[in-house]
Amino acid sequence: MTAARAERAGNVLLVVLIVVVVLAECLLALLGATAWEGGRDGSFTPENAMPFTVMGVSAVIGVVLALLALIALLRGRHGHGLARVTANLAWLRLGGVILVLGIGALTYGAAVASVFPAFGVVLALGDAAGGLIVAGAAVRRTRDG
Repeated sequence: MTAARAERAGNVLLVVLIVVVVLAECLLALLGATAWEGGRDGSFTPENAMPFTVMGVSAVIGVVLALLALIALLRGRHGHGLARVTANLAWLRLGGVILVLGIGALTYGAAVASVFPAFGVVLALGDAAGGLIVAGAAVRRTRDG
């Protein structure tokens, strides 16, 4: 009985954490949209806007994946399959971010290595890696005893 109560308390904390992650992903998506607009109207150079735009698109995907992880967690053991699919999609997201950032680095060359775009690259990769942590936690919490 105590173990079940501790598991429920841990799940409630994880649900709150996922809600915070969803809000953070929405903020990153907003920053990505701002970078996209800045790149279009000339406020940012394309090499400055590219990493933040990639981060924004990845964050939109991250919102969906975090909500899927939340649904899987709320379903308990019945959500384990959904949690595994979410974790696989999170790996694909990370791979896609790495691929697109690599293409951008090849396209823009050394300009992406300057401080501002490098910060965007770190944010994009960190955000995608954080999605793996959330999905992995959902997989572990929904696994059969």
